[in-house]
Amino acid sequence: MKKLGFILGSVVLASCGAPEQSTGTMEELMAKKDSLVEVRATVDAEIAAVDEKLIALDTVERYDRVTSIEVTPSTFVHYFDVFGIVVADKSINLYPTASGKVEKIYVRNGQRVEKGQLLMTLDTDLLKSSLKEVENGLALAKTVFEKQEQLWINEQIGSEIQYLQTKNNYDGLVQKVTTLKEQIALSEIRAPFAGAIDNIFAKEGELAGPQMPSIRLVNTSGVYVKADVPESYANRVRVGTPANVAFSSMDYEVAAEVLQVGQFIQEGNRTFSINVSLPVSQGAKPNQMVHVALQDYSNAAALTVPASLVQQDVEGNDFIYTLQAVDGGSHHEVVKTWVSTGLTFEGKTEILTGLEAGTVVVDKGSRSVRTGQNVVIG
Repeated sequence: MKKLGFILGSVVLASCGAPEQSTGTMEELMAKKDSLVEVRATVDAEIAAVDEKLIALDTVERYDRVTSIEVTPSTFVHYFDVFGIVVADKSINLYPTASGKVEKIYVRNGQRVEKGQLLMTLDTDLLKSSLKEVENGLALAKTVFEKQEQLWINEQIGSEIQYLQTKNNYDGLVQKVTTLKEQIALSEIRAPFAGAIDNIFAKEGELAGPQMPSIRLVNTSGVYVKADVPESYANRVRVGTPANVAFSSMDYEVAAEVLQVGQFIQEGNRTFSINVSLPVSQGAKPNQMVHVALQDYSNAAALTVPASLVQQDVEGNDFIYTLQAVDGGSHHEVVKTWVSTGLTFEGKTEILTGLEAGTVVVDKGSRSVRTGQNVVIG
């Protein structure tokens, strides 16, 4: 050590004197540099020799430090995602059955209405006038028929032909009155169910007819979600399958389940349709886009590990580094354990074979350890 101190001191003195000789010739400076290089080489050799002696005298073993996870059974579920739209069975356009001028609209946009409530009427003045005329004729025909019936049935006066003619005339007018009343009723639009007026297409004074919608009526109390599922999931989705419906535009989601599964694969996109319940709508509107997560797998006693811990060799075989206690547990040996994996969801991978409950696996540090390496947990 004294020799090392002497050499270092010489280097320091030489460096301190360097500025005074910095104005020497080229040859003198080169000679000075060579001298300093030799001194540095000597110092490095001395330091390396000291390090070797220190290592030989140090009997304390040092191990790399890793963290660990104990594998325990837990519930593992897997979902896959599709997109759907909100559908309302009670969302319809109302058409007038007859053609005519709009006489009166009794509702406004957004108004709540009850089943059977009158929404709109067409101009029926001509029909009402015809009805009044026919009703007057019906009153006369009824009187004539009753008298002719009394004469023929009770007193055998007149002929059967006269009786039948008056009866036919009376029955025809009765039917005509019924028809005119039905036509007048067809000029009215009434709500087929309770709901809200979403839009009014017709305007008072305009012509309306069966070919043009007049009012849209919506009831969102019975909405559901309709989605298309790829045919590869045909054997995983059934009635009652749990689902989550997320409304990204409204930042909330609701637990649901599959209500109906289509039995037909569409040729264009190779999908089948499903209907998903929507128990809590919270402002959901028909044709609104939603995100549907369908649960296609569940295991109540699955062994899972973080997906990042599963590694592969060059042949594509999966393995995980596990730990075995050494010397009573003061440190552990790293073991490469071959596994077979199942599905992965939300950063967790199910291990089908290769691990048992209670196995300790390497967590942090799993990418830097090797088989047979001794490590400590901490």
